[in-house]
Amino acid sequence: MRYRRRRFPSWIRRTVLFLVCAVSLCALAGGIFTLAEKIVVLETGAAPSSTAPFPPPVSFAPSSTASFSSPPVSFAPSSGSSSALPKEVSDVPDFSLPPRSAPQSAPPSSAGKPAKNPGWFDDAVLIGDSRTEGLELFDGLGNATYLAGKGLTVETVYTSPIIKLDRQRMTVMQALKQKKFGKVYVMLGINELGWSSFSTFLSDYGKIIGDLKHYQKGAPIYLQSILPVSAKKSASGGIYTNEKIRHANDAIRKLAQQNQVCYLAVDTAVRDVSGALPEEASTDGVHLNAEYCKKWCDYLKAHTEVPNRK
Repeated sequence: MRYRRRRFPSWIRRTVLFLVCAVSLCALAGGIFTLAEKIVVLETGAAPSSTAPFPPPVSFAPSSTASFSSPPVSFAPSSGSSSALPKEVSDVPDFSLPPRSAPQSAPPSSAGKPAKNPGWFDDAVLIGDSRTEGLELFDGLGNATYLAGKGLTVETVYTSPIIKLDRQRMTVMQALKQKKFGKVYVMLGINELGWSSFSTFLSDYGKIIGDLKHYQKGAPIYLQSILPVSAKKSASGGIYTNEKIRHANDAIRKLAQQNQVCYLAVDTAVRDVSGALPEEASTDGVHLNAEYCKKWCDYLKAHTEVPNRK
């Protein structure tokens, strides 16, 4: 017996076919919609609605108020600081140190002389005792070199190996033989106020000038006056009195004239009307704080005339 294949009516077949096509079209539309949502998220960085399955991406761009060009934090004392240089300064000058940042333009001096450009001191050397060390800590003299040490005198510039160069210790005068400078600034004399022979001080100072002319040929030499001490320090009964300092400065001025080098009255930049160092300029009456070191620097910037030399 042959069985005949049963066929559904045509209207049932058309209905099933329609339903299958409808389901397929819905599934395809849903897939296209989901893909569109993903594309929107990728392009705009945010989901089109609160029910989107993807969270908005994190943005690392700075806000309108953020700034990446702000200046770095500085650990140097500000010009208005009242902190004073301690008596014990352990830093030793080293020619291998990286150069400091260039200073700002110097203001004109009270005498109306024009200030030199910021690069004026880049080839300069400053020689002195702990006060000059303090200037190095607070200075604005660009890339100037400092050959200074606590207690330095016109004698120990030849005998005390306080300078470190190429991992070796040497005296100030030995260091000056190793490098050529464009200008030489000297401040010595505060530690020699207690010497029994003032003529020995002047003789040794004159020898320094002669050797500087020999080792630093052609470089202008500036002898700086000794800075005053506070009235309280001067009246304390010790060797550091402003009367002795004024006497020594008169002699240094004459020494500069005799040797045809320049004398700089830097004491006038930091003293008060009585000729003493103001009490607010120092905590020990001798070493300058940052504010008064700036006054010293400003004076040097504004008085850079080159002395006549034979």
